[in-house]
Amino acid sequence: MKNAFCRVQIDFDALLYNYRQIKNLHPELMPVIKADAYAHGAIKIAQFFEDQDVKYFATGTIHEALELRKNGVTKEIIPLLGALTEEEYRKGEEQNIVSLAHDKQSLDKALTYSSKIAIKINSGMGRLGFLPEDMADVIFALKKHNKTASYALTHYASADVISEHGYMQTQAERLAPAVKALKDAFPDMKTSFANSAALVAYPEYIGDIARIGRIFYGGNPLYGTEKGHLTPHLKPALSLTAPILSINHMKRGESLSYMQSFTAERDTVVAWIGIGYANGYRRSNRVFSEDSSFVPHVNLFGHLCPTLGYITMQMTAIDITDIYDGSNINIGDHVYVLGGKENPITPEMLADWWNTIPHEVITSLGF
Repeated sequence: MKNAFCRVQIDFDALLYNYRQIKNLHPELMPVIKADAYAHGAIKIAQFFEDQDVKYFATGTIHEALELRKNGVTKEIIPLLGALTEEEYRKGEEQNIVSLAHDKQSLDKALTYSSKIAIKINSGMGRLGFLPEDMADVIFALKKHNKTASYALTHYASADVISEHGYMQTQAERLAPAVKALKDAFPDMKTSFANSAALVAYPEYIGDIARIGRIFYGGNPLYGTEKGHLTPHLKPALSLTAPILSINHMKRGESLSYMQSFTAERDTVVAWIGIGYANGYRRSNRVFSEDSSFVPHVNLFGHLCPTLGYITMQMTAIDITDIYDGSNINIGDHVYVLGGKENPITPEMLADWWNTIPHEVITSLGF
């Protein structure tokens, strides 16, 4: 979020509330704070939860993990993308960061430089990971170097696609022999398989530690599915406001924004707010829809106000006609692009309007 006009607020009480709610689903949790904690601020969140009962954090890159160590975070950290260079492996070992081994090259480097190794298994996501049939060779290499596997990880591809329960079963069945072989070889090893959606929808497939991302920040990972009600009550932790820069009065038939993308069908009061696509507020192509449910809205004093026309680089027009009395709304007042106490704008709502996923919404609109 590179816009001095906008205000991002993180509610740490909401994060703690969410964490405690999720603990009722599974006792061992690993908050995922990659991508600057989904744009919520990884360092501050990790520092805050150092004083709670969190034992593990997951970052994306080794650089994110090193930055946490630099800022005093002492708990176990697993970088889910692993390291690349020998220097990164050395720094990771110096800072007591777990090495992720997902192929022969990364395993060789981890065996050379690392004392804590997590084995990533590709059970069907098709990204990083050894194939299950590689486990005999992995175990042999670990034992040959007098090393152990501290963790085994995988990632479920379709946990939030409830109709594809069969693929979840397929992944679990594919994973089981590999995990048994690793557990037999390294009895103290811990497993981490479930993301937020799998934690809620498929508790039988979690493993020892559940990795919590979207659910930790207050989102329902099963939003819009038949199992959405299984997610406990949560509180969105991020809110974003933008200021009103001008208030314009349009006559019926007048237009605004690029390509005259909005034409007033009535006399309209328009407020231009200081946020646009350069700040992650997506330029919507749905402005011509006759169905207002497709049009992004903002929250102004508890009222939902639709955007008008194309979003521009650093400004967006909103319709305040129905709530403006001539003096109750002023330049400098802030509107909620995300959040709001009454009628809040949720990431799920914006995701529907933008035809994307809540993860993209919050990582686009955060810091």
